Amino acid sequence: MIAVLAVALVILVLLGALLRPLLAAWLFTYPPRVRPADRTPADWGAAYEDVTLGSDGAQLRGWYMPSRNGAAVVLLHDHGTNRLALAPHAETLSHAGYGVLMLDLRAHGRSDGRRFNRGAAVDDTLAAVAWVARRHDVRARVAVLGVGLGGTLALHAAARNAFIRGAAADGPLPGALPDLPPPSGVADRLWRYPQAYLFYAALERLAPDPRLPANAHALNRLGGRPLLLISAGKRREHRLTRHLFAAAGEPKTLYEIPDAAHATGWAVAPEEYDQQLLAFFGRALSVEYRPEAATKHTAPPMGNAPHPAAGPAPQAVGERTVAPAAAMMLSFAAVPVSLLALFVPYQLRWGLAPPRLPAGRPVAALLGFFGLLLAGLLLHEAAHLAAYYVIGRVPRGTARLGAGHVGLAPRVRCTTLLPARTYRAILLAPGVLLGVVPGVVGIAVGSWLLVVWGVWMLVASGGNLVTLWAMRGLPAGTPVRAHPTHAGCEFFARRECVGPWPSQQKEAARKDR
Repeated sequence: MIAVLAVALVILVLLGALLRPLLAAWLFTYPPRVRPADRTPADWGAAYEDVTLGSDGAQLRGWYMPSRNGAAVVLLHDHGTNRLALAPHAETLSHAGYGVLMLDLRAHGRSDGRRFNRGAAVDDTLAAVAWVARRHDVRARVAVLGVGLGGTLALHAAARNAFIRGAAADGPLPGALPDLPPPSGVADRLWRYPQAYLFYAALERLAPDPRLPANAHALNRLGGRPLLLISAGKRREHRLTRHLFAAAGEPKTLYEIPDAAHATGWAVAPEEYDQQLLAFFGRALSVEYRPEAATKHTAPPMGNAPHPAAGPAPQAVGERTVAPAAAMMLSFAAVPVSLLALFVPYQLRWGLAPPRLPAGRPVAALLGFFGLLLAGLLLHEAAHLAAYYVIGRVPRGTARLGAGHVGLAPRVRCTTLLPARTYRAILLAPGVLLGVVPGVVGIAVGSWLLVVWGVWMLVASGGNLVTLWAMRGLPAGTPVRAHPTHAGCEFFARRECVGPWPSQQKEAARKDR
């Protein structure tokens, strides 16, 4: 039996190693479309106009904020998001007087297209730069700023158009395999780099024309124009960006934010991040840099009452979600993991004797058993709801149990913003309390029913595990709340004027009395 399970585990690992990069390449080529929410530049007091650009038969849509200093910046968002992902960057730059073009990439947001191709996206970027350069308010001074995939597009667009005076890239993705730094360990050699090879091979099959060369090749064609590279964290992105920075020529600047996750540096160190952007674009576009121009964004309050200075309802500035197909695969992964974690120890301890149904009424016993499993779904959400109040200490009435988006499946909804560390604990609570604990007790006392219950509750926690996966790398203090429609969360900027936590508010109320 153990040999069979070992073989099954090896097969699952090999299938995962093969399917994961193929699925990633498919989702990269056909990204899930996330349309911009109701937020617009008017929410931070900027005048803007709707923009529609034609590029290679596709209509690209976005917003443009006119320039007041004769210079402009084209913003390029990351894969799987939309123009609003760079709202903090746009707010800072427009407040300082720059013209800002916020554009949905091809096959993203409200732009046309179903299939995404990086080479075509570079052409789209060049078309956007040309459109901005023709504006009467911009005096031939245009730069580009991109995050993640947008950073890669910014580098390649600047390499192909000498009119672009500077390029800034926050966590740029590799353009090709040569952009990867040398392997640093066994995990790189046996897992990450073979996965990357399969990913790029599949990507070239799915979107073969035009292809994108390595980022290092693009850097060699910048021709002395300023470059700003930004990296977050201390792991893979840190190594990738340093490897790219070493290949770049002068003038170049490297800004590292070790406490941030990918694309969240502006939320972890907002003032320093703004100053870096304004100083860089001031040099690149010959605009006088004034430190006081670095804006402080308005903060959404966290806790059980609005902050005294709070205005409109807080707007999410980003999200960490998993595409439906990937979420389904990750949820199914909870099944073999749960079986290996609980059934295997149970069988090793108590043998392989089949479970016995109660004598006399086996059909009624089976129906009761399945009824108990169905009730477990409601109990799981009840535990999730209790975790909001016990662990999150949210205000009474802000977390409620209601119907989800799929059928009549129950789902907890809560509008209160919580730190990422607290939300992770809330997500883990139902699986630990209803799955792990009963399963371990069942192994200890030899109860097959408790083990089955534990496996079922862990499987029911698959959605929570997917959300935890989507939140990986998100800083512990980042304000978040559950995404209303997808597996994952929305996140908000972490700022100085954050409202107090419920416990602090109660203490303050007692002191006031």
